[in-house]
Amino acid sequence: MPRAFAADDDNASPIAHGVLAGNSLAKAFEPSPHQLPDIYVTGPDGDRRLSDFKGKTILMPLWAEWCAPCIQEIPDFARLQQKYGNDKFAIVPVLTATQKKFTPELLSRILGMMHAGVFTPWIEQHRGATLMRRMARRRGGGAAMPCNLLIAPDGRVVAREIGGLSNTDDADPAKSYKDAVNRTGTGSSQSRWGQQDGEDFAKAMADGFLA
Repeated sequence: MPRAFAADDDNASPIAHGVLAGNSLAKAFEPSPHQLPDIYVTGPDGDRRLSDFKGKTILMPLWAEWCAPCIQEIPDFARLQQKYGNDKFAIVPVLTATQKKFTPELLSRILGMMHAGVFTPWIEQHRGATLMRRMARRRGGGAAMPCNLLIAPDGRVVAREIGGLSNTDDADPAKSYKDAVNRTGTGSSQSRWGQQDGEDFAKAMADGFLA
């Protein structure tokens, strides 16, 4: 479980204050050791730089098709985007470190099956893994997925939530992955983002928490 951050802890959440002071998800965020690399992502209408998304608060889930916890979170993020996405806030998932050859069209169909058709299918260009390697690397350790980036309207990464908990059984990764995919198809909430703290978090961002 996310630990309680001490006030003098360098990893203390920079967003667990104000209306999010008691929010378990806000407490799970930590300062990002890096800023977002301005790489290209590929979508249905071609390539865009990540800097093109500036102008509103962005919650950017970095996910991969092989990551069961990532898959669990996507439908919950989709519901939050449908309810709270506005001119101040958007959730923008990006597929990174993929082990398969995805096109935006194929990924769009998969997102639809995941009850997440609200999202534009963005993929790190050329099946790259720069986002995972740079933004999802633990301090002093390897990368951990999922990695959810909170980006201010000016493009600055304010915080990240890394390696979130899932409902899968890590003792049997193959079964865990299959179960996660099957549950995603039902459209039911599976992650902490589908609970009340996820609602409160998204609402705060939509109300201009970082504006």
